[in-house]
Amino acid sequence: MTGQIALLLRVFLLLPAAGLAATLPFVEFDKAAGLLTVDVNAASTAVAVLIWAGVSGGTFAWSRWAKALGGKT
Repeated sequence: MTGQIALLLRVFLLLPAAGLAATLPFVEFDKAAGLLTVDVNAASTAVAVLIWAGVSGGTFAWSRWAKALGGKT
């Protein structure tokens, strides 16, 4: 069962988060100045997309996971 949980976490949480982080590079390092900058607007968009995906788009996945653990959906 732990292998299935790890697969679900990878597919429904980690892979979309990695794709989002790749498309919205909101953390940059300036080698010349030695500064690490964070774009707050892009970071807030990334967090909003993750929340939306987890709450609305991921409800099917969460219900399948709950059913697999013995719950009723």
